[in-house]
Amino acid sequence: MRKIFTSLLLAATIIAPSLIAPATTKAATNDVPLMDIQCDSPSLWLGNTDYMIDDTNPAVKYTGVWKAESGHPLANAYNGTQHVSMGGGYTVSYTAVTSPYKFAMGYVMRPDAGKVSVFYEGQLLGIIDAYSPTLERDCTVEFYWGPGPGKYEFRTMAAHNPLSTSSRFFFDFVYFES
Repeated sequence: MRKIFTSLLLAATIIAPSLIAPATTKAATNDVPLMDIQCDSPSLWLGNTDYMIDDTNPAVKYTGVWKAESGHPLANAYNGTQHVSMGGGYTVSYTAVTSPYKFAMGYVMRPDAGKVSVFYEGQLLGIIDAYSPTLERDCTVEFYWGPGPGKYEFRTMAAHNPLSTSSRFFFDFVYFES
């Protein structure tokens, strides 16, 4: 038993530093295959609000405790609204019934944002660190691998970048172009 524990501890000291090293300016864990992750780049939907689905749309499903926010401080959020997770293990999802030409889910990076897991049809695709020392709007996870119909989901984690002050997640919109 002691030998197994020692081996696990050795493996953790080799692997763990690359997983927990804090970002100096913004999230460093966002190199996720099959997805393009970027902020402040409206090129995906520039002039094409016909394909935007607000976080308040009934097609966007939430589990767990989320707080709907709107108003003046959110002037930069799509339609001035967002949903904020209030803990880990909560989900926001959108189910595509047809294969989209372009598909993305949008969020806001902030100094008090945490990490979120990205799933497609229940399969973990990667983890996003939504921490940024300054507010960054129009952040998207674009699924550029020719996504098919199915359930796309963000699952909040009770974890955050060591530089973040919280592990909340700020969901803003879905972009679906068929």
